[in-house]
Amino acid sequence: MPDDGRTQFHAERLQGLGGSDLAVILGLNPWKTPFSLWQEKTQRLEPIDETLPMKFGSYVEEFVAREYAERTGQRVQRFNAMLSHPKAPLIGHVDRLVIPDGQKVASYKREIRTDKGLECKTASAFAAGRDSEWGPSGTDQVLPHYLIQSSAYMALTGCAHWDLAVLIGNHDFRIYHLHRDQELESYLLEEADRWWQAHVVADTPPDPQSELEARQRWPRHQAGKVLTATVEVGLQLRQLAQIRADMRLLEAREKAVKDQLYPALANAEVVIYGGEEAATYRANKDSQKVDYQGVAVELMTGMDPADQARVLAAYTRTVPGARVLRLAKSLEAA
Repeated sequence: MPDDGRTQFHAERLQGLGGSDLAVILGLNPWKTPFSLWQEKTQRLEPIDETLPMKFGSYVEEFVAREYAERTGQRVQRFNAMLSHPKAPLIGHVDRLVIPDGQKVASYKREIRTDKGLECKTASAFAAGRDSEWGPSGTDQVLPHYLIQSSAYMALTGCAHWDLAVLIGNHDFRIYHLHRDQELESYLLEEADRWWQAHVVADTPPDPQSELEARQRWPRHQAGKVLTATVEVGLQLRQLAQIRADMRLLEAREKAVKDQLYPALANAEVVIYGGEEAATYRANKDSQKVDYQGVAVELMTGMDPADQARVLAAYTRTVPGARVLRLAKSLEAA
């Protein structure tokens, strides 16, 4: 998709929750959390650039659609308009619409004239393993977040059926048949409206789910605030203290081994053990580092003190100190 197309795409996504977003707010998306979704929808986080897997998926989408048509004998049609639900903050772009038998098109001037849509996916070869959530081709056994996404598209289009075609590992092609579930659909629409009102409209973030998100949510402490830990938090503090103690022990053992190993390596570049290369011990590529502080001192030498103060003030900024979790000595000694 060209840059201008992506800009429009991201702008449209700010107007509501997409099909894949529903899985996020339900905690069923393996790649995104509700907190990061909230950051995106409130423009606190820049849209993520297309990753290589995302680009590959977009590129292969056309092949998957063509293969689906060839295997089923059903023709498909693109539908580029963004769909918006009349009652819930649900939006979406569908991959394809399936043209009904005996008809020439599946849509005309934004009017959908079919009862079936198609979602095109790709998956890694590992997705088809023994513990895979992908069921046999021809069933409705798909990954939960894809089921939710397809249900959202049925809610947006009014279609009663949705096929999902997936190319797994570039060698396994499967087609799944999903059907509209009014009960599931009602639940998804209610959750979409609840989440949008509670977090986007009210501008209130969902609970963070990681250290990184917690640091983003609360970068500074509240002076004087005291938290009385629950039993769970107390146990987690003890676990952290034990892990840190184990790490200190391992670091000491690592240093002891290095103190014996490195002198034995001397100035060798490659280490052979048992007839095979066991390690290399070579320097990284040289790099250059500019001492900008020294450059500034050199340039400011002889400058009027008032001008020096002005320049320093113009290029001085306060960097917030990071919050550091320091365990009590009694806990570390426990």
